[in-house]
Amino acid sequence: MSAKQRLNEQLEKAAEYREAGDFGAAWQVLEEVSIDPERAALGPETALGLPRRLHSAFLKLAKAEGDPLERIGYQYHLVPDPDLLAAHGRFSSAERRAIAEANRTAIPPVIHQVWIGEGAVPPAAKAWEQHAKAHGYGYFLWREKDLEEAGIHGNRAFAAMLERGDYPGAVDIARYLLVEQEGGIYLDCDWYPARADVSFHDLLPMTGLTAMAEDIPRKTGRGSLLLANSFLAAPAHHPVLIRLNTVLPDVVAAMPGAPAWWSTGPLIFTVVARGAAITLADAGLVAGTLPRGAPLADVEAACRAAERDDGGLLLAWKSW
Repeated sequence: MSAKQRLNEQLEKAAEYREAGDFGAAWQVLEEVSIDPERAALGPETALGLPRRLHSAFLKLAKAEGDPLERIGYQYHLVPDPDLLAAHGRFSSAERRAIAEANRTAIPPVIHQVWIGEGAVPPAAKAWEQHAKAHGYGYFLWREKDLEEAGIHGNRAFAAMLERGDYPGAVDIARYLLVEQEGGIYLDCDWYPARADVSFHDLLPMTGLTAMAEDIPRKTGRGSLLLANSFLAAPAHHPVLIRLNTVLPDVVAAMPGAPAWWSTGPLIFTVVARGAAITLADAGLVAGTLPRGAPLADVEAACRAAERDDGGLLLAWKSW
C-alpha cells in the first residue's frame, strides 16, 4: 500500500469517528497523520504547513465540535503560504498609475456568462438575458464553441484545466480572459437576478475593476479580505486582468493538485487585484441565498421579497 493510500484511509477513519460524534478519537487519528513522516503524499501544504486535505479534516472536525475559534483559525489559514503568490500582485508606480487611469474608465453595459460541459444551461442564464434586455445591456452566454472561436482554448491554463476535467477552473480562466478582452460584467450561472426594477448601474459606479467580498477572511498576504470572482466587472484591457491572465498559466503549473479556488479562483484573483485600487461592491448587492436545487417557485418568491424590501440584485441559487 502506498503512503497516500495509507494516509487517505486514516483520514477516512477520522471522518467516521467525527460522524459518529467521537471527536476525541478523530483528533487522535488526525494528530497521528500530522506527525507522519510521509504526510507530504497528501498534497500541497497550507499556510499552517499542513497538507491541504489534512488541514481540511481538522477544519471539518472543528465545525462538528462547534468550536468557533478553531473553525475560524483553520478557515483563515486554509491557503498556501502567501509568499508563493505574492510576487504576482506587485505593481510598479508606473503600473499603478495606469491602473488608476483604467479605474476611471466606464465599464461597458454587457453581461457575460460561461457554461461549459454536458449539463443543461441553468434557467438563470435566460433570466439574465431578459434582465439585460430590459435595462439596455448586452448579453452573451459563452459556450465551448464560442470560447474556442474567441481564442480562449489557446490559453495554456485553460487547456490544462479542461484536460483535467476541472470545469470550475476552466471557467475561472475564461472569465478573466473574456472581461479583459471585451470589458463588461461577468456573472456565474448560480446568480439569479433578484430584482427587475434596478440593475448594476443603479447600485455601482460602473467604472474600473469592480468585485465583491467573500464572507470568510483568509490569509492572502494582502490582508484578510478575500475577493469573490463569481461577480466581477471591468473596462476592456484593464491592467490588473492583463497581469492576471499573464501569470495564470505559471500559477497553475506551479500548484499541481491545488484546488481551483487557490490557483485560478478567488485567491489568485485577490492577490493580483489587491496590488492596486479596486471598487468593492457593497454587501447588500446580494439579496440572499437559496438551498441548492430549490424549486423555481422559491426563487420567484425570493425575488418578490427583494423588490418589496428594497433588497439586493444578486440571488445565489444553484439550480443544478
